[in-house]
Amino acid sequence: MDLILCHQTADFDSLGAAVGLSLLKKGAKIVLTGGTHPTVGEFLALHRDEFPLIELRSVTPENIRALYIPDTQKSDRAYWFPRGQAR
Repeated sequence: MDLILCHQTADFDSLGAAVGLSLLKKGAKIVLTGGTHPTVGEFLALHRDEFPLIELRSVTPENIRALYIPDTQKSDRAYWFPRGQAR
């Protein structure tokens, strides 16, 4: 499974980068790991089904093949799977 992780409190920059990357990486799923900005939440309430979004709780770390984290410059803004779970 290929995952695209949005940074915490995902804004439209993060969501847009993730959606664009999902078009390049066919089959990759987008995970909103740390919530969304309120306006992004409102947008997704209307358009969620148009994007390859999955819930974090549905990810099995052992099945992760690749992780992409767009629009993130600092590691503390990204979600990291607990050590030893991901290959």
